[in-house]
Amino acid sequence: MEGKQKHQGNWKRFIIFTFIIGLVVGFFSVRSDNLPYFGKGMTVSVFEIVLSYLAVMINSLPIWFIVAMIVGYLFGRNIKEGILLGAIYTVIAITLYFVIGNFYEDTQIPLSFKEQIETLAIWYGASIVGGGIGGGVGFLYKKTPYVLLILLLGLILQLFVNGAGSWSDIVRVAQNVTFCLMIVGIICLLMIVKRTTRETDEFSRSL
Repeated sequence: MEGKQKHQGNWKRFIIFTFIIGLVVGFFSVRSDNLPYFGKGMTVSVFEIVLSYLAVMINSLPIWFIVAMIVGYLFGRNIKEGILLGAIYTVIAITLYFVIGNFYEDTQIPLSFKEQIETLAIWYGASIVGGGIGGGVGFLYKKTPYVLLILLLGLILQLFVNGAGSWSDIVRVAQNVTFCLMIVGIICLLMIVKRTTRETDEFSRSL
């Protein structure tokens, strides 16, 4: 009975987390699709720059993957549940993104019914796969921090995808610098873990 109540409580927390974070991610992702022009000669307020930076960061694939990892880490009781919850969260988040996007006229692009189905299939398919992998990685982080190598590769890939052109405005530069700092942070963390593990093993053998 106690186990069942704990399981139900876990699902309630997951649902609350999913809709709150999903709304935030959905809002900023739509905001990222409607950024102001940051070219030369344009005057943009600091608040607008910060808001745009948050929007661009949150709408990036690494951040979507990280949030799915957090879901798997917090709510997954095993690898299968981590994958399942990561996929469910991401599907709900992308749905909220589409719903919120309907309130922005600039994002309304007329598509045929076939194009709409194909677009939705691609987006939801990618969400299920990416969210599931993220959730699984998040759960496995409880076992070993070396799964962060997957995130590390994703961050490096994102920098290549952004390309040289992404260094042309202040918001994209801030995003790239953030990704670089995250890469350095992950490398430092793994080096510390490796060193600590080695010292622990040496101490155990000396006993």
